[in-house]
Amino acid sequence: MIMQSTGKIRSYRYPGWLRNLQSDWMLLVILVGSLAISFIPLALMFNISFKDMGQYFAQPMGLTIPLHLENYEVAFNVLWQPFINSVIVSGLTIIGTLVVSSLGAYAFARFRFPGRDHLYWLIIGVLFIPGILTLTTRFILVANYGMLNTYAVLIIPGIANHLVFTVFVLRAFFAGLPEEILEAARVDGANALQVLWQIVVPLSRPILATLAIIILLSVWSDWIWPLITIKNAEMRPMALQVLFMSADVGPHYGLQMAGFSLATIPLILMFALFSRQFIEGLSSGALKW
Repeated sequence: MIMQSTGKIRSYRYPGWLRNLQSDWMLLVILVGSLAISFIPLALMFNISFKDMGQYFAQPMGLTIPLHLENYEVAFNVLWQPFINSVIVSGLTIIGTLVVSSLGAYAFARFRFPGRDHLYWLIIGVLFIPGILTLTTRFILVANYGMLNTYAVLIIPGIANHLVFTVFVLRAFFAGLPEEILEAARVDGANALQVLWQIVVPLSRPILATLAIIILLSVWSDWIWPLITIKNAEMRPMALQVLFMSADVGPHYGLQMAGFSLATIPLILMFALFSRQFIEGLSSGALKW
């Protein structure tokens, strides 16, 4: 604001480029702060993973020499079998969830039948039930079917846990697809399943990739359900074995951080490979109400 000769005060407007520069700096500060909050814990984890116990107690946060690469060698020997278990469980859970949810979402989005909307909202209501409340019921169910200490006890409940959310997301996406494309396929003689697998699914690759990454993060990091259903050490998934690592090799913070690092690296690589599809899925509007 400046004072004129008449004594009146008028406001001074900054040039447009200066206002844009100020807003860009504010956005940059926010982004850098967000990145720091996200990456500083990862950096500390990788830093500690190269220490022995003496280095950790002497300087827990700073860099220390020499780097103890043997921590990763020991952690790999402990975690290679749980890594394979997690890959099998995660892969089959993702495939099963996307296949079943695609069928259900397509039926809710493109078919009309009595009670469709009521049934859909009844299924969506399951989202409001915390999973911890059904833990005992699920355990009794899988125990009665003799599924304990098998891959099935991790895969089948995993599919069921993610099914409602994926149906909710895919129904919104399928309902937004142009009807003309689907009708043209029907005119050419395609049945409902052919329309789904040959037209709808290829058009839905971005949102399917997004859901696959979300399911992977959930299944890969889950340890509560495996803790109560898996008793054999050779059947443990990655997240659970990392918790038991100190019991297997003794208390060693550097070794534990090396195990956490090995468990984290596959997720980082997966997101790096499919980040474009993940962002396309989020920006497609399918996650909106």
